Amino acid sequence: MTLYEQKSCAYWRNEIAAGNGDMKRLWNTLHAVLGKTRSEDVDAHSGWGIKLPVCERPLYDVPYRTTPTLEQFAPTTVEEVDRLIGSASCKTCQLDPVPTWLVKEMRPLISPFLSLLFNKSLTSGLFATDFKNAVVCPRLKKEWLDASQLKNCRHVSNLSFLSKLLERVVVFLDDSDMLPAT
Repeated sequence: MTLYEQKSCAYWRNEIAAGNGDMKRLWNTLHAVLGKTRSEDVDAHSGWGIKLPVCERPLYDVPYRTTPTLEQFAPTTVEEVDRLIGSASCKTCQLDPVPTWLVKEMRPLISPFLSLLFNKSLTSGLFATDFKNAVVCPRLKKEWLDASQLKNCRHVSNLSFLSKLLERVVVFLDDSDMLPAT
């Protein structure tokens, strides 16, 4: 490892340690590591050729309830996150701030941070707002159908790489019987 990589690794480890327990600071650190700024918004509807209405009020009222947390589970390790990143496909969504191949290449530096972030997310019951976003792409159900009619399309949601990775961590924990029994 070069001197620059050592210094960079030490800097980000200190930033992660300083944000221990503060989810907002950890997410901001992750955005800094990946080079993403908060002003980078993706127009998920570009290319559809349609204009979607903007909802000014909720479509239905969802009652507030507390999110259950996982206080008793075996936290995922850096090695497990590293292995899951390595085995992931190299597909990149337009919501990803960096290409997936770069995340995979930098996984020794990113895995400790993601492990901590995912464990904090699971124990606190907080799911990052960025993980809740998806790019919805219409795909024709049959080739001969009219593409201008939305009813002829099925909608495919493309999620960010980190959102899919957190989902894979939960599946791994569930398959390994590391989640508490419900």
